Amino acid sequence: MNLRSRIMLGRLRLLLGAGLICCMAEGEGLATTAVRPVTTPFIRGSDALSHMRVDPKGRFIAYVGDSGLGLYLVDLKSKGIFQVSGGQIGASFVWSPDGYRLLYREQSVAADGQISSEVKAYDAALAQSVTLDKLAYPTGFLTLDPRDLRLQLLGPQGIHTKRIYFPGQRLARWQIAQRNENGKFLATQQGMLWETQAGFALRRLDDDQSGVESFDISPEGASVAWATKAGRVYISKGGKTPRLIGQGRDPRWHPDKPMLVYSGARMVGNTVIGYDLRLADEDGAGRFLTSTQFVDERWPQWHPRGHQIIYTIAKTTDIFLLDFTP
Repeated sequence: MNLRSRIMLGRLRLLLGAGLICCMAEGEGLATTAVRPVTTPFIRGSDALSHMRVDPKGRFIAYVGDSGLGLYLVDLKSKGIFQVSGGQIGASFVWSPDGYRLLYREQSVAADGQISSEVKAYDAALAQSVTLDKLAYPTGFLTLDPRDLRLQLLGPQGIHTKRIYFPGQRLARWQIAQRNENGKFLATQQGMLWETQAGFALRRLDDDQSGVESFDISPEGASVAWATKAGRVYISKGGKTPRLIGQGRDPRWHPDKPMLVYSGARMVGNTVIGYDLRLADEDGAGRFLTSTQFVDERWPQWHPRGHQIIYTIAKTTDIFLLDFTP
């Protein structure tokens, strides 16, 4: 780098640090979102948060510790925090449609090094977990298809399926017959898979090959968005060739509209300098919602009514609320 380039880069860093340039983003130029200071958290927990997920009724938030260990539940009314599991969970948990049952896959390592998995359900009303399945091997992420309410995991012996019946969610035969389904998405630590022919055919969806960090299947089950460990967000609709949305993490689908909120990367050249909340449609077009300096806004979640976004700041115990206006 020559002297002139070093001087220009130094000036840019000064402007960024002062908050005078707030929204430079890849492919967007300068946006108009003003710098919004970090406000008082809505809830302050006891451990750093990751993989936050709000239940379909908007009553609870489930999250795991920053290390991927431990599964916790926050009651948004009482603001009480409860530990569901102390095991290795990672991204392997999902809410049932009724909003009161948290389904999760817990992995453990025996003294001889053998890894086993258990599929469990935590009843938020009873504050109690029950075991649904025990598997004597490690598995991929727990994946729930919202079209048929079927839990799936990929293991060394193939796809393990568990059909769960929820109160008020049982599908009639005519609904099953008219359901338009060409395949299913199946998430693993190594990549996102497209499953057809009742699980006999699996195809890995193309991405940067760094592994899956987080994922979200759209409410109608037709699309999936996932973030890789290298920090890129992809979307696939109906198992078709994935589209790269951009640099970022933690994508979540809007409950009613075909758009995402995710932690969008702020870039200077090829370097990520932070993460802010960003909206995007299925083609990647969108805008940043926030612009904060020296903090990374992570794990955004939609309130079920779509009027608020719930998120955290990386490496903190705090949960924040952001009112959303389309």
